[in-house]
Amino acid sequence: MKLCSLILMCLALISLPSLADDAGDGGGSSAGEKELGFWFEGRVDSKNESQLVGWYEHEITDMFGVYALVSLENTDRYRQGYAGVTMKPLPTLAPWLQVGAGIGRERDSESSGVRRNLFVAVDSEKINGFATYENGMSGPWHRWNVVYHVTDKVSIGAMQETNLGIAPRVEWHFNKRTTVWSALFRDRVVIGVFTSF
Repeated sequence: MKLCSLILMCLALISLPSLADDAGDGGGSSAGEKELGFWFEGRVDSKNESQLVGWYEHEITDMFGVYALVSLENTDRYRQGYAGVTMKPLPTLAPWLQVGAGIGRERDSESSGVRRNLFVAVDSEKINGFATYENGMSGPWHRWNVVYHVTDKVSIGAMQETNLGIAPRVEWHFNKRTTVWSALFRDRVVIGVFTSF
């Protein structure tokens, strides 16, 4: 966990110089945007697994940024943390497309090792999608989800995750910063809440 804390502190320090810039420009520029958030996932099954995730993202320019993620699970005292860079490869033509890559550490009750991450995100007016791939000590893991915004408050779509399969997914948006979602897999229900500030 010391590495995770160090990663988050370093990224916070990177963003401090831009706080004065953001206060002075009236928010007119997309570069310098920051997001700090948390989400909680509970899985309703015989294991009653849960996970708490915190992330930080900061755009340095219209094209490049940085991110960090820390995850804690209630199974086998598993935890991981990694940080990396993000890129919007076509900032003027496709500002809704983002990719990222990071590296960090993972640890369970018996060992620790390197963890790597790649992701791609789509955040358009009507469709949101996210796909991530991780690999390292505990082996490969992936998840993807895509939803269509039916209304301002409700989105429907699907998600897929390693070892769980594919499931329909519903999201309820309480405001721009808080979303509750649920996915019904064959042998379990996953419920998630995420909020950002």
